[in-house]
Amino acid sequence: MNLLTPFRLTLTIITSLLFILIIISGSLNFIVRYDFIYDYNIATYSIDERTSLNLDKIKEINFNIKTYFFDENELLDVDIYSDKEILHMKDVKHIMNLIFNLGKILSIVFCVFIFLLHSYFEVHLNKVIFYSVILFSSILILLGVSFLLFFQEIFIIFHKIAFNNDLWILNPNTDYLLMMFPEDFFRDVAVLILLSSFLLNVIVYFLFRKLSFRSK
Repeated sequence: MNLLTPFRLTLTIITSLLFILIIISGSLNFIVRYDFIYDYNIATYSIDERTSLNLDKIKEINFNIKTYFFDENELLDVDIYSDKEILHMKDVKHIMNLIFNLGKILSIVFCVFIFLLHSYFEVHLNKVIFYSVILFSSILILLGVSFLLFFQEIFIIFHKIAFNNDLWILNPNTDYLLMMFPEDFFRDVAVLILLSSFLLNVIVYFLFRKLSFRSK
């Protein structure tokens, strides 16, 4: 058996997974930058009623949070948040930056792997993207069922892994951070990120497929 064949397949699959992670990172970056997800939260979960805050104040806090993820400030400036909430948001910002930076690093690795696959194994980009669509479909089914049945458990496990302290353990009845961003909101955001990433994956596949047909 040609040992290059399983190596080629393994490298193709790894590169496909890298592409999935890159577009997930990009989708997260895009979603948290714009108002629609915050406006969705206000409208869907009646944040003004949950918090007894007026709409202008809620939107002001949302704007501060949105800009905080991309500025150089160490601490979030929201006067109604407790010190514990502020410190937790510092941890959240750190995680977000890790994800964004990981996306950039993986983009470079992805380009290197694509070069290797194309130059030495005659594997074209559209095939890698096709593999990523297949893999992403399986991931979506698995996560979809898991989110439907065990989202709260997954949410807790994620926090235990991502954070090395208990600052994330807040009271939904007294802490404004949880009142403004309930657990169901994070479920919705997770689903939106996955679905938008998968849709982008499919679009990119058909785009490169069309381009490859034109080049023949």
